[in-house]
This record gives sequence, C-alpha cells and structure tokens, in this order.
Amino acid sequence: MKNKWLLIAMSAVFAVFLSACSDDNVKPVSGEEVKGGDATYTLKFPHIVPTDHPAHKAALVFKDEVEKNSDGKVKVEVFANGELYGSDREIIEAIQLGNADISMVGSPSIGNFDERFYVLDLPFLFASKEAPREALAGDLGKELSDGLGDINLKALGYGYDGFRHVLNNKKPITTPEDMKGSKIRVQESEIQQDIFNTLGANASPLAFGELYSALQQKTYDGMDSTLSLIDSSKFYEVQKYLTLTSHQYSGLAILFNNKLFDEMPADIQDIITEAGKKTEADYYQFVDEDEESMSTKFKDENLIEVTELTADEREKFIEAVQPVYKKYEEIIGKDLIDLAKSYSE
Repeated sequence: MKNKWLLIAMSAVFAVFLSACSDDNVKPVSGEEVKGGDATYTLKFPHIVPTDHPAHKAALVFKDEVEKNSDGKVKVEVFANGELYGSDREIIEAIQLGNADISMVGSPSIGNFDERFYVLDLPFLFASKEAPREALAGDLGKELSDGLGDINLKALGYGYDGFRHVLNNKKPITTPEDMKGSKIRVQESEIQQDIFNTLGANASPLAFGELYSALQQKTYDGMDSTLSLIDSSKFYEVQKYLTLTSHQYSGLAILFNNKLFDEMPADIQDIITEAGKKTEADYYQFVDEDEESMSTKFKDENLIEVTELTADEREKFIEAVQPVYKKYEEIIGKDLIDLAKSYSE
C-alpha cells in the first residue's frame, strides 16, 4: 500500500515538472514576450544625452515608426539622460549581453570593441559634413557594418552629432601650443586620448554622466564636444572659451542586438530595418538644424567666448596630429583609412 501511494505521489510531481518545462511555459528570450501564441517585443533603448538633444528626438522617431508599423507587436522604451547607463561603453556592453536592445552610440566607444571604427575618429579626416555621410552610405559603411555580427552587434544606420570643438577655462586656443599642460576630458576612447596628448594636453577619459560636475569642480581644464551637446547640456555654464576646431567628426552608429534581430520574424526585421533608415535620415536633419543655429546663439547671447581658426591656424593643428595617423594606420589598416580619405578628395 505504501508503495502504491509513493508511486502516485511521484507521478504527480513528475506531471508538474513536465508542465513547467512545456513550450507554453518556457521563459522567452531577451526583449520578447509571448502573447496569444505570437511573439511580441519590448525593446529597451537607452542613451546618455538630454531629452532636447537631437539623439533623443531621433530615438523617438525610431519608437514611433516601429510601434506604428508593427501594429502593437513591438514596443520601444526610451531611457534618456543616462538613466540606465552612464556611458556609451556601458550601453554597448548591455546590448551585447541582451540587457538593452538598441541605442545610438559614438564611434570612439565602438572602437573599444571593434578597432576598425577608429577610422571615423581620425583627426581632421573629413573636410565637410557631406563626405562622411557619403562614406557611411557607401563602401566604408558596408565594410564597417559587415564585421559587427562577430561581436553580437548589428548596425541599423549611422549618424553624427556634428564636428567636435575644444572648450576650456584658461584662454582662447588658436595654436597647438595653447593646449600644452591643460587637463582635458575625453570620451572613453584611446584615440581621443592620443589626439589630445599629441597636442600637448593631459587627456583622461570620464563618463559623460559625470562630466558637468567635474568641470564645475574644475577637475578638468577643458573638454571637446559638438555644438548641439554644448547647448543641450549647458556646458557653456562651466566653460569660458570655445574654439571651433572641427578637429573630429562625431560619428555614431544605431546599434541593435544581433542575436535578437536574427531571432525575430522576417516581417519584424523589415520594420526594424526601415525604422533604422528613417531614424538615420531624420537624425542628420535634426543635427544640421542645431549646427546652423548654435554658434550664432553662443555669440549673440554672450554664453561663451567663441574663436574661429584661420586657415593657417587650422593647418598647424593638422600638422601636429600626423603622428596619430602613423600609429592608427597599423591598428585600423591603411586600406580602410585610404577609403575614408577618398570621400574628401
């Protein structure tokens, strides 16, 4: 009798175990939920900039496009201003691990994971804003995108925050010699450190979320930034001088978790892909509109002293940073650098 009841009890436990392991109860993959037998997705889209920055406006474009065209199958949660992660590097790692699904991150940070992306950060590489757009829409963009799958990333598009310029609290900067001895904050990027150290500054990285307070406390003498970010983050409140160096193209990529993308149905993949293209186009437009008005605003409202380099002054900076090209030719590859340069010839 005891054996009979023992058998009944064991059968009941086994039945519960089988039920728990059935397909209907398997926990879905990251970003996915099961609803009525169909896969639906909630995508996390973190970024580090304020809500009035062009990147946030572009993130909302992606959200609107995806939710509208997927008929509710895909929802996008946008987290602004470093709410989830304080740096682009942390965001990239989160996307790789599936803790986040999509973001727009700067090429200097991507270079920490794929050194070929350093090509976009070479100083004074592009002579106009049109050149990198053509490059990223063409062979250069294809070459960079093709290798991302190996590190569980997928590029849905590219963009930029404008060209980067130098800010500081000491004096107007018009020559490389003016940089010597200044402690400059740079992004978490080796190539940015090399650029400013080559110019004679003492460069060190700091996460974006900590930057304003570090400048306020005079931990750093200066920094570099795009015009739109200077405005949206109010860096003119903690910096006195702005020199329009245009020393670096502030490129970025719209990155998605590659594994999650591959697991999605074809129709959802198409919606995500098209939304990426729309986001790229609108982001360029948002930044262009900001770039056209920012330097005038800074001058007219006397927010920060603005210095523009002459052609001769700019040429001295270009000459000073040539050792950076020599170092990164070995890291990036001469062919990739020549391909990027060809769009400015």
